[in-house]
Amino acid sequence: MYCYIYDDLTQNQRFAPELALIENRLTDLGIAGKIVRMALFRNVQEMVRDEIRRGITSVIAVGNDETVHKVIDVISGTNVVLGIIPLGEGNELAALLGVPHGLAACDVLSARIVETIDAGIVNGKRFLTSISVPNFGAELTCDGAYRITPDEPSFLEIRNLGGDASKSERISDPTDGRLETILRVSVKQGWLGRRSVCESVLPLTTLAIRSETPISITADGEEMTGTRFDIGIESGVIRVISGRGRKF
Repeated sequence: MYCYIYDDLTQNQRFAPELALIENRLTDLGIAGKIVRMALFRNVQEMVRDEIRRGITSVIAVGNDETVHKVIDVISGTNVVLGIIPLGEGNELAALLGVPHGLAACDVLSARIVETIDAGIVNGKRFLTSISVPNFGAELTCDGAYRITPDEPSFLEIRNLGGDASKSERISDPTDGRLETILRVSVKQGWLGRRSVCESVLPLTTLAIRSETPISITADGEEMTGTRFDIGIESGVIRVISGRGRKF
């Protein structure tokens, strides 16, 4: 049984022709299901929980990365499979999973290649792709064993599934039970004081960020502000439909 979660953005009339084609294709493939539309005054997580209680086996997010982020906490650790039909902008996750935009995603859903992947967790909230912290200068504790505090403002990125394939970056593996932590620091070199970027890549399972003043981090596109961030990983908690062109 399939349940299709339509994000608010699908109410824009520019998506109407494409949605009609998608719904017809899903019917042709025999994987049509219940459509649940997000709305301002409806709790999407509670809606998904209700559908899981009714016995659905697959939740399909129709929208973008934000749509997926709204449902991952509910389906994590269950046998429910997550699928994506990307629409609009902001579909980094679908690209990494090898799911094409719009109508073509229907055939990926039908092929049903299911991967079991990890989820990162920060202060109790799950993320699938990455955390980024620009101008990082706080204390970072790595696997409870050692601490790093940059002397210069740095860029910190913590990846579960991430990387820019268009720049030939290596894509972090969301099935290895680790978070790929990347710290980029600008340092002076030579007597002219020219700056260059030094990069360290650390495979970790737990991290703790501590700051004397509030800092902002971005997890799966959502900004969080605070002085304490505890970050870890949950192995193999999400089952997701991927395409043959997945990047990991």
